[in-house]
Amino acid sequence: MARGGKLGKNDVHDRNPDLQGCTHMMQVDLTNCDREPIHIPGSIQTHGALIVCDGNLDVVSRHSSNAVDILRLDEHRRLLGNPLDQIVGRENGHHFRNGLAAAQMTNRPALFFDMAIGDDRFDVSIHRSGEETLIEFEPKVVQQRQPIDLIRSITSRIGQPDTVDALARKAARLIRATLGYDRVMIYRFEPEGSGQVIAESKAAHLESFMGQFFPASDIPQQARILYLKSTIRIISNADGARAPIVQANGPDLGPLDLSLAHLRSVSPIHCEYLRNMGVSASMSISIIIDDALWGLVACHHYSPKYLDMAERAAVEVFGELFRSSWTCCARNAGSWPPTPPARLSTVCCRKRLSTRSCSISCAITWPISPA
Repeated sequence: MARGGKLGKNDVHDRNPDLQGCTHMMQVDLTNCDREPIHIPGSIQTHGALIVCDGNLDVVSRHSSNAVDILRLDEHRRLLGNPLDQIVGRENGHHFRNGLAAAQMTNRPALFFDMAIGDDRFDVSIHRSGEETLIEFEPKVVQQRQPIDLIRSITSRIGQPDTVDALARKAARLIRATLGYDRVMIYRFEPEGSGQVIAESKAAHLESFMGQFFPASDIPQQARILYLKSTIRIISNADGARAPIVQANGPDLGPLDLSLAHLRSVSPIHCEYLRNMGVSASMSISIIIDDALWGLVACHHYSPKYLDMAERAAVEVFGELFRSSWTCCARNAGSWPPTPPARLSTVCCRKRLSTRSCSISCAITWPISPA
């Protein structure tokens, strides 16, 4: 339930100075959030750092403001204009270039786990964005379970339910039991573009959203595009600071497209929705069937929560398994191919935050998207 009243123009930026400027020079409120450039926020979440290089991974062209601290570089050491190999080491640079070449054939970021950089260890993600290459560094955390064990646990327990609804119920319970989120929902889009929560697993004290319908207008078109491009999205802390992206003095390089970046920062409008519901962290997995956005797995947590890169990779594998099982159930039920969703309105929800359907639906359907 929303805890606040109506969100007025400029309220988001006025309430949290850390959010100022994170939407790339666009003042965002409920009257224009359908046009918010969420793929170019100009900042990242601060549980990691970003370095941007040319296409050949030779020279650093820009970076997040926290990169020196996260990578524990000498404070007097310049990043901009310097060779990448001087920062990460020649051997790591070689691995990064090989990984990037392989990733371009699959159209997915290259992932490197537990890499030694200086005296620390990092999980690293690399992908191309236009003519630039983005390298994301997340400090390695101590894991109780290896990703392969997590994948085996999920795949062995999901089985093959007889119906789509049974699969959704089992998936919600399994994801919550495995990852520890306070609430996990399976959200399905209807043919006309609206959506419904068809399965839910939650902590006992939480109000249920099971069966709730929400209008198509609750998900702006630019958010849907990102759901299709990036199938998993994590927000570790809705109240967390943002690290702006900086570049050297000189010609403006233009906005940096962070559509595929794990660390892409979060829309201030979306953060406000989450805070009004008491949600501190979220994760979403896109359910893509026949190249269309069929639904979402939406996870909420009521305190900050972080899944490391290896865990997210395991969850992404589960998303593929879930899609395959979903398709099999639909075929068995004679409901394949699925009815394609209608073209969705880009009119953003402009109801009061205290309106139940608005506040809940935005939190359910936006946990990946607005950045």
